[in-house]
Amino acid sequence: MRAAVTCLHLQRDIDAYRAMFADAGVEVVLPRVPGQELSGDELVAAMAGVDGVIAGDDRFDAAVLDALPGLRVISKWGIGLDGIDLGHAAEIGVTVTNTPGVFGHEVAEQALGYLITLVRGQHLVDRGVRAGLWPKPVGRSLGSLRACVLGLGNIGQTLAEKLQLLGLSVCGVDPGPEAVAWCEGRAILHGELADLVGDVDVLIVTAPLNEHTRGLVDATVIGAMMPGSWLINVGRGPVVVGDAVAEAVMSGHLAGAALDVFEQEPLTDSILTTLPEMILGSHNASNTHEACQRTHVRAIENLVTGLGVA
Repeated sequence: MRAAVTCLHLQRDIDAYRAMFADAGVEVVLPRVPGQELSGDELVAAMAGVDGVIAGDDRFDAAVLDALPGLRVISKWGIGLDGIDLGHAAEIGVTVTNTPGVFGHEVAEQALGYLITLVRGQHLVDRGVRAGLWPKPVGRSLGSLRACVLGLGNIGQTLAEKLQLLGLSVCGVDPGPEAVAWCEGRAILHGELADLVGDVDVLIVTAPLNEHTRGLVDATVIGAMMPGSWLINVGRGPVVVGDAVAEAVMSGHLAGAALDVFEQEPLTDSILTTLPEMILGSHNASNTHEACQRTHVRAIENLVTGLGVA
């Protein structure tokens, strides 16, 4: 069996995991990934002659899948499956797996880092001091804030619990019945985004990308947020409309925003990069040593099981 690894995190650490592949009788192929992901003909070429792949954010659409008749397993490193045509994969017999629950704490911690930096203006202080100034912005105390978490999967639930421990009032948005029950058991107000967003100081997006969430946080939703509030996105980039964020920050309606993910990645030629009130990430919230270790193992195990060589 031959398997490609296109996930950049696992490519980086591959030497520590070669024995897992060898023990299962799987030969590892490491295609060059010049950016963050592969797609189209570039992805097809990278998959030549492999039975499986441990994928990053690669775009396995129907055309790519049809061009790879020998591909049997796509083991997604991480959670998001929006880059894979799951319906077509099922039709042609390609097994698709992911690694849910492996970095809920890490992404939640990143969101908290963004939150504290925003509400204390630490990013503005840092830039001012570097410029020879000595700014002292008046911040907000965490315990005085109300937060809405959009998306209550593993990451959203973990974040909501951490926010409560820090003294924030927390509400949540997620249509799933499990999420509703989870909120009811933890004194977390649950409701529709339109009904909650106008009464919170910060909206934190942890939602996955699907047909219901794409472009969900648009100019209308942002316009309904409280003047002077903040927006954080550690979910998927296309859930939030970047131009709407930029307009709200430039007008002063949003005091600031932190985006770890974007509609197009890497972020280039964007007005967002010119706004000092913005904190810009690089889709890196899950990237800790510990989180990568557990995700590497799970993704390899999923691949081996899917290939039937376990």
